[in-house]
Amino acid sequence: MLTGCDRIVLVPGRSSGQVSEPDLSVSEQPVSSEQELSAYPVVLGGTEITGEIKSVVSLTPAYTEILYEMGVGDKLKAVSNYCDYPEQAQKLPKVSSGTSPDIAAISELKPDLLITATPLVTKDKTDLEAEGIKILTITAPKTVEEFENVYKLIGLAFNGLFTGEEKGEQCFKPLADAFAKAKKTERKSFVYITAALSPAGGDTFESSVLSLFGENCAKDGTAYDFDINKLINDQPDVIFLNDNFSIEDLQNNEVYSQLDAVKNGDVIPISNLYFERPTARMVELIELITDKFGISPEAAEKPAATKKPTATDKPEATEEPADTTIKPDGSVG
Repeated sequence: MLTGCDRIVLVPGRSSGQVSEPDLSVSEQPVSSEQELSAYPVVLGGTEITGEIKSVVSLTPAYTEILYEMGVGDKLKAVSNYCDYPEQAQKLPKVSSGTSPDIAAISELKPDLLITATPLVTKDKTDLEAEGIKILTITAPKTVEEFENVYKLIGLAFNGLFTGEEKGEQCFKPLADAFAKAKKTERKSFVYITAALSPAGGDTFESSVLSLFGENCAKDGTAYDFDINKLINDQPDVIFLNDNFSIEDLQNNEVYSQLDAVKNGDVIPISNLYFERPTARMVELIELITDKFGISPEAAEKPAATKKPTATDKPEATEEPADTTIKPDGSVG
């Protein structure tokens, strides 16, 4: 069972009734083609995918990008107006947005699959399904685990039962490695100040990702509702700041200006696009924060061999990292 969709049926045959449990008493008999296990059907969140997906429409920018990451971008026939990355996606036909899709245009394209993070209204869903278009709704992740499951779900849809989940894990591996490294950094308390100038609460995707580095001082908040006055007593070590704002904006705020992190300049601006469109590009964000925080002494690996210092040895030069703004394209400003 995976989260991110309501339900996933992974048992071959049980979702279709075409393959029975093997009879061990006849295991040495030749297996007919009708008895061979098939990678399909796969049931994902109530949607039964019965065979290879040859064409797809994506209404969600993050999922469009992930489809390219997973090597099936060439199957895209259209995308939403907001799908602008990678460059290939900009050249595809547009079918409006996830919240207000152009159903007539999608119907005319007749894709095998429509993938979206926003559920369609019942009438639109019914009309498209009546034309044989499968609809896969994968809710936007709120945790790191759900983020990985997005890759697994897409892998299952396009590769079937036997290799689909493994394909998703392989594509997610660079992210998994970055997340594992993030857990080895010096632990710091933090708060992430969003575009609404309010902290991200503990049940948000932003908190789940950034909590790899330490404890969210606004963890008791729900969504983006948190009393910022509490931060005065529970001072965060560092502030992650939506890059729509600057440290000057915090200095001019009655509450935020009282935080030691603001006074000391321990503020790291980052682009919220990493959270709005979670894809493999998040590795850039994780690695840059990891480099800024540094690996904790407890987590640092022991050197393979020790060497006694000599009189000629010189200490390595160190340089304080400059303040940076971390952007989705990997640039640092």
